[in-house]
Formats: sequence, C-alpha cells, structure tokens
Amino acid sequence: MKENEIDISVIIPSYKPEGYIWQCLTSLKNQTFEKERFEIILVLNGCKEPFYSDIINFVNKNLEGNIIKVMQTDVAGVSNARNIGIENAKGRYITFLDDDDYLSECFLEKMLPIAENGIIPMSNMISFSDDDNSVQPYYVTEAFKHLHKKGVVSPLSARSYLSVCVAKLLPTRLIGATRFNTNFKIAEDCVFMFALSKDIREMQCSDEDAVYYRRIRKCSALTSHRSHKTKIVSGLKLISQYFKIYLKHPFKYNFILFLTRIAGTIKNIF
Repeated sequence: MKENEIDISVIIPSYKPEGYIWQCLTSLKNQTFEKERFEIILVLNGCKEPFYSDIINFVNKNLEGNIIKVMQTDVAGVSNARNIGIENAKGRYITFLDDDDYLSECFLEKMLPIAENGIIPMSNMISFSDDDNSVQPYYVTEAFKHLHKKGVVSPLSARSYLSVCVAKLLPTRLIGATRFNTNFKIAEDCVFMFALSKDIREMQCSDEDAVYYRRIRKCSALTSHRSHKTKIVSGLKLISQYFKIYLKHPFKYNFILFLTRIAGTIKNIF
C-alpha cells in the first residue's frame, strides 16, 4: 500500500433520511480500522434541505478525523446515487451501505485481509425489525451459517450473496465500468452483482463478528406491497436484462448461476 492511499470507500446512498442515518454514520466512526485508510461517500439524492444541513452538522460534530464526502444530486434513485459514489471513490475496494443499516465495529478490519488475498469477502448479515429490534429470518444470514466454515467457495455456492450488493468488499478494478442500471427500482443490486460475477472466482466468509446489520422498515421498497401485474412486468424486464448481460459474454458467465437468476425472478413473480 502506498503512503496515504485509501484502502476502502464506503458508499452510502440516502433519500430523505430519518434518525437511523445517525446510527449508520456512528457505526463508521466507531470502526476499529484506521480512519485515514477508508473514506465515507454519502450521496443524498432527490432531496436537499433540511437533510443536507443536518448531515453536515452531524458530520462536523461527530466524525472528526474521518474522511467523508457528502454529495447531493437532485436526481432521485439508489442506483444513480451508488453510481455517483463509485465514480468518486478513491479506495482500492468498495463496500456499499444503506443509510438505514449499520456495521459492526470490526467490519472493515476483518474484511480487508480476505480481500487482499484476491478473494471477495462476505460478512455475516443480521436482519432486524425497526419496530422492536427483534432478529428476523433472512436468507443471506442462513447462507453465512452454511458457508462460513467452508473456507474459499465458488460464486455459485455463494449465490445468495450475489443477490445483494452489500456485506462484501469489491475491488474497484473489478467493478471497472460496470454501473447500477437506473431503469430498475427493485433488484438493481442483483443485476449489478450478476454483471460482475464473470470476473469473480473465489469468495470467503469473514469472522462471525464482522456483521452487516440490515434494518427492516415497513415503508421500505422491499416490504412495500406490489400488485401482481407490477411483479410480472418487473420480472420480465429483469429476465430480459439477465439475458442481455449473459449473451454479451456467454463463455465467461457461469451458466448455472445464470439459470438461478432466471429461476429466482420467476419465483418472485408467483
């Protein structure tokens, strides 16, 4: 590592944030990883005041010593915000963090050594209810329990982690020119991760105490009710996009992984 080189860029998209964003930012302030070795890029999208001023005031009072960029765009959308973060990232690795989620204190410290070995690290992931903080069932949590003692595994074996863009460190060079598709409001991270999968060879779980805490809110996009017609239209668009990505490099992508993306989309429709 070169002197003054940033190891990790933490990208946080945010839209009209509520009080939970302070827990998100505080979890980064409390990282055991050296402050000068990672940067925080917070992209406020589709809104500005009073949110921007509140964030700046919190950062100035509470995140002294951290490297942080607070950016703002009038264009709403998590995909656009994440893309802005990628384009402004200086770190050798990128990790995504939603503004209503937070990280355990050792997250960055425990994940980086795995990434330095050329392997994509996967953190533990715990889902909890915003109402009472109770732990909720989550398929990625079950995947971690299944994988964390197996050492290095293939992307196909770790395909649950390829359905989310969080809870990993991704080499900036691996992301390259790949960006989130702004045409998708749901499953945009699945499409992004599948696009990257052709260049991912090995994945490995971190220690159990490196945790990505996922908050479940009643009004979130994941929990909002969608009509069956909307699900069908969205699902067909997703399937079409998977085919477009796969057919550009059919010999580089894992065909079975591709089929699991199609099958998962069809399952979500019905």
